[in-house]
Amino acid sequence: MQLLLDLPEVNPELAKAVETNPKRLKDWLIGLPASDVIECGRFIFDALASLNRIELGVDERVALLSEYETMLDVLAGGFEATYASAGLPMKDRARQAALLYRNLWLEMSMGWKVALVNRMEKRGLFSSGKVEPFFVQRVLYCYWRFFRINCRLFMPMPKGIWSEAHQMFRLGAENKFLDEPTEPKNRSIATIYKRLLLLSLADPLRFAPLEQDKVVDIVENYGHLAHFQPLSKLLNTAGYFLVELDSDKAPYFVGNRTSDLPTPVAILLETGELSRHLHKTEAAIEAKTPLAHDRARVLARLQILRRAMRQWAISPQRTYQRIASQTLVDIAFGIRSVVTQLNDGKMMVSPQTAPDLDENQETPAPEGRLREVLLSKWQVLNESPGGYAVRSLAIADEQVRAGDIVALRAFPEAAWMIASVRWLQQDEENCIEMGLQVLSSRAVPALVRPTIATEGQHYLPALLLPEISILKQPARIAATKGTYTPLRELSILTPDGERKVRATRLIEQQMSYDLFDFQAS
Repeated sequence: MQLLLDLPEVNPELAKAVETNPKRLKDWLIGLPASDVIECGRFIFDALASLNRIELGVDERVALLSEYETMLDVLAGGFEATYASAGLPMKDRARQAALLYRNLWLEMSMGWKVALVNRMEKRGLFSSGKVEPFFVQRVLYCYWRFFRINCRLFMPMPKGIWSEAHQMFRLGAENKFLDEPTEPKNRSIATIYKRLLLLSLADPLRFAPLEQDKVVDIVENYGHLAHFQPLSKLLNTAGYFLVELDSDKAPYFVGNRTSDLPTPVAILLETGELSRHLHKTEAAIEAKTPLAHDRARVLARLQILRRAMRQWAISPQRTYQRIASQTLVDIAFGIRSVVTQLNDGKMMVSPQTAPDLDENQETPAPEGRLREVLLSKWQVLNESPGGYAVRSLAIADEQVRAGDIVALRAFPEAAWMIASVRWLQQDEENCIEMGLQVLSSRAVPALVRPTIATEGQHYLPALLLPEISILKQPARIAATKGTYTPLRELSILTPDGERKVRATRLIEQQMSYDLFDFQAS
């Protein structure tokens, strides 16, 4: 096959500025200010970009690229700590660090592509013949590292990356070395390519950053259990995803569309064995949950696993057609702010924090002080009965989180609608788009805590979502993450007073809330 890769142009003027001695390069890298990863990363990026744009022997280039890649691995922890962010938009320094580390791995892939093409040209095998698996593996590994950071930035995959990843797989398949190299362990061409496909199918922009890390762990530990199949093996079952090898597309669920497959240059990724092993893992975690010291953490891990499993069985399809719109809306983020907005801008106060009263004085309904809630303006891009896609106009740092509860309204007199942030995406200009799924248009502000509470355990903000009879959906509670435990009795305070309920079924757990069914206690 003929490769169609994005390669840098050679610039002979850079040759004098490039260090081509591996030992001196290693000493220079060690001497960089590693405590300041941004400054250090900029030095490395400039040097690496220059190396990729000069003529050099393949073996010499490989030795230099290996030193650069080792340094990027050394700096990984520092970069991750620097770009850690509670939400979007990222603070300036965090965003700079994430973009820089992302671009460093992209430049690393550029270097390995140059080495791959040079080796093929040297052997006169650019259009056909055997290729060394080492170079193909290095390109794919760089894309794997790049993709993970890209997900943390909530950015779409840049144009051309999927095309080149598919080409690397095709090289491995045509030359029959998909399972090479065998070292380092679990980094064969096939395994890394499966990781790319599975992480994409997990729809990582639906997960908060810490949740993304857990999904990556699942992919790295179990991804090899997915299998490649020819199109003729497509069955009318879940767990088959189409990979168009001659395209620039991510994999996607194919369903039972056997008659209109778009291209013969394609394979299937089949997740049957992967799903079976993950179900066993799910059962093992469930068995440990009742005795776990930190049940909330175990339940959170279990919910992330289940969400990923659903994505690798049948990817969710849009239920309603989207209709373009240009409406402006106000949005409040976070369950505490949402509860305050629904309570006429006042903080809800539990009995423990209410003013002391005389013995004969009647207890008033809990009422708190006014609390200013930070609202941001968003433009609706499209809408459907189930939700909205919106774009930010102006927003403070770290306000937006995947899996958060929000309240939105089109004008000041309108009622607040409650929604969940289902996905996030931002571009190079820091403009954020997000998908919102409406949970209720008649939510009731509330406070909740277990009736068997530890000393000093306070009521936490929650939302009572009324029954939707037309959908046969019972009333539900959305509360701070960790509130739900099977059959736990809860005290819930609303403007109408206190009631006791029992949690019966967890509908979903996101990064910031639990949504569950309940019944009267």
